[in-house]
Formats: sequence, structure tokens, C-alpha cells
Amino acid sequence: MNDAQQPALFQGVFFEKFLAITHYQTLISIAVLLLCFWGLNQLQNKKIDFSIRMLVGLVAGALLGLGIQALVGFPAEATTWMKETAIWYGLVGRAFVAFIRMLVIPLIFVSIVKVILDFSGKRDLPQIAVRGIFWLLFTTAIACVLGIILANLFHLGAGVSSAPTEKVNEYTNLVDTFIRLIPSNIIVAMNGENIVGLVIFSALIGIAANRMEHKNPEAIGVFKKLMQALYKIVMSIAMTIIKYMPYAVVALLARTIISNGIPAIIEVSSFVAAIYIATAVMVSIHIVIIVLHGVSPLMYVKKALGTWLLAFTSRSSVGTLPMTIATLTTRMGVNNGTANLVGSLGSTIGMNGCAGFFPAMIVVMVAHMVGIEVNTQFYIMMLIVITIGSIGIAGIPGTATVAATIALSGMGMGEHFALIGMVLAIDPIIDMARTLTNVSGTMTAAIATDREMGTMDMAVFNDPHATLDNDE
Repeated sequence: MNDAQQPALFQGVFFEKFLAITHYQTLISIAVLLLCFWGLNQLQNKKIDFSIRMLVGLVAGALLGLGIQALVGFPAEATTWMKETAIWYGLVGRAFVAFIRMLVIPLIFVSIVKVILDFSGKRDLPQIAVRGIFWLLFTTAIACVLGIILANLFHLGAGVSSAPTEKVNEYTNLVDTFIRLIPSNIIVAMNGENIVGLVIFSALIGIAANRMEHKNPEAIGVFKKLMQALYKIVMSIAMTIIKYMPYAVVALLARTIISNGIPAIIEVSSFVAAIYIATAVMVSIHIVIIVLHGVSPLMYVKKALGTWLLAFTSRSSVGTLPMTIATLTTRMGVNNGTANLVGSLGSTIGMNGCAGFFPAMIVVMVAHMVGIEVNTQFYIMMLIVITIGSIGIAGIPGTATVAATIALSGMGMGEHFALIGMVLAIDPIIDMARTLTNVSGTMTAAIATDREMGTMDMAVFNDPHATLDNDE
């Protein structure tokens, strides 16, 4: 069933380059996707729980992607009609992620400003920020240690001969890392998704408004009402989009499997296995932290599942942010201020997967490949470099590569970056697990912070009927 055996049904530039439909298999694949959508719509009409619909979408996407791969005999390279199918599946999956990401900048801006305004005259805000950042960086440090352990257990890079490579990144010192977080141009920072820079700017706006309130109460009162209205509007848009997430899950997962294939995954199976084991261990550690803060692990998993699945399929911590915040506040009873502040910080600081165990595994793997001696001093330095380097990396697809580059450069191994090409080839597969870990770590930090502050509404958390789509 390859391209040579199945000649194109449609030919010409219009079909090949513009429409991206030349084989009948492409049309059948699109029809099957639409059939999956119809099934999900039936479940939605029957008011089936959102998390169940997410699971159904995940299974359907996996079966669809594997089915198409099996139909062609799991080829090393996607055929023409498979590439066309991936393009059309991207219409739904990529469009969904684009809609979510469209809201990220305005959501973070209005959320942080609103948080500062809501905490006007209160002393809780600095404590929330400090506790939230502590838990984000603490769990990232744990993830780094876990990555080191698994990389050695799986002997990543051992026995693999290296070839001469070119240096692609320069060393970035600790001072430059911190200075980069301060935006010299807020518009450029928004365009470049410098989330920490946006958080800093938004916080300054909120602080300034609070300071000026006693001098200009009328004007600042109008500003506060505007921020509250904007927040409700943005969150309403976000929740409307999120309701259609199960449809996107099918398309996103199927497209990822179709595009990358099974052979590419098998070649680096040890690395993939290490990543997924790290994800399972880190999520377990998150649950332990939750339990230590007096929260039911079963209820937490049940309510976090839908957000985890979005993170897994979208591969974007920032793209998942609206649902992360909504889940924390609406389903788990986390204080609105804590959820918005820690959630926003967690999308760019201390990402346990992308900036925790992944760069740790990369550094150990490359060290093994080039014959660098690894000892206790090497690991301590790596822990510091990776933890500090996890600050200010936007949680969007592909940024784990940036984290790996920072880690390699920080360890004086930047010239060996090209050696991780085999890992980057299957990046979407491992990125799904990394992103799930990122979001799980953020939710854990928010809950731990809110429990320590004593502001979490446990009645909402323990309510099994508190869902994101009650108004459907």
C-alpha cells in the first residue's frame, strides 16, 4: 500500500501543493477522523463527563494513528498520503492549540494584574509568590536528580561513538540568565512569549495601581472594574474553546503518530522509556506532595486527568495554562489569586519535564558519548545549572531543546549539541510526556502553596460534581 503501488488519484499543482489531497487514502483518513468527531459529539450530547471524553479522544487518536501506520506496514518514512493526512489532521489539532495560545498573553496579563489588585492591602501576595516559586524549583531539582539516575541506569549514550560537531550556542552565565528575564520592550517580550518578563510587567502595573488608589480612587476604581471584566471575558473565551478539546486530542495524537512513525521511536527506545518512566515517577512524587498537604490523591488524579491529557496531546504548557487555571479554581477549589499567579509562573519557571529530567538526561548522555568523566562534582554543578536554567523558558513545543542547549552550554559541552539529533528526531513523542510532567508540577505547586496559605476551598475540591463544563 505504498505510493508506488497506489498511483495518485488527483494530479497537478492544485491537488499536490495547495489542496494536499492526491490519494483516495487521504480522503478515507479524513472521513474516519470525522467519524471519530461524530462519536465524541454523541458523548457530549449525552452529558458524558469531560474527563471520560478526553480518555475516549486519547484512545481514538492512538488507534487512528497506529491504524494508519499499520496499514502501510509501519514505514521508516511517511508516504505521500500519510503526509497529506497529517496536514489535514493538523487543521483541527494545530488550530485548537493556536486558539489556546492566542489567549495566553492576554490571560497572563489580566490574571496577574487582577491578582495584585485583589491582594491590595494584603500581605499574602509575597508569601504566595515565594512559596509557589519554591515548590516549582524544588520539584525541578528533584526531576533533575531523577534524570541523572535514569540516564545512568539506562546507560544513555554509552557505547555510541561521536563525530566532530560544530558549536551552535555560546555559554550563558548566571547573571545574563537573570538579566534576560527583564523585558527592555514589553511588546517584544509579548511577541517572543517571554512569560516571566510579562509577569514582571503585569505585577508592576498592579502594584502601581494599588499605590495610586488612595490618590485617585475614582480612576483606579474604573481600572479595577476593567481588569475584572477583561478577566471574565478572556476566561469565558478560554472555557468555550476548552470544551472542544476532546476533538483536538484525536487529531493531535493521531497526527503525531502518523508523522513520526514507530521505527523512529524504536531506534531511541531507551531514551523514550527513560522519559516515560521519569514522568510516571515525577507524577507519583507530585501525588506524595499532595498527600503530605492533606489532599485526597484519588480525587486529585480524577480532577487533574483532563488537564494532563491536554498537556500530553498539545505538548504546550503555555497552551494548557487556561485549563490549568480553570481546573485549579473551578474543580479543585484553589484560591483564584494563587491559581493565576503560580499557574502563570509554572508555565515558564521550573518545568519539571522540559527543564528538569530531560536536560539532565541529555547532558549525561552526551557526556557518555564524548567520554567526559562524570563524578559527584559534575552532578552537583549540573543540578545548579539546570535548576537555574529552568527560569524563563516558555512552556511551548520545542523549548525543551532550548533547555537542553542551556544545560549543555552551562556544562561546557555546547559544541556537542549536534549529538542529540537522534533524540530531536522523535521529540514530539517524548515532548508529550515532558509537558504532562510540567503541568502536573505546576498544579502541585499551586495546591501545596494554597494549602500552606490556608485558602484552599476543600468543599469544592471534594465535590465530585465540580466540573469545567457544567454549563453545557
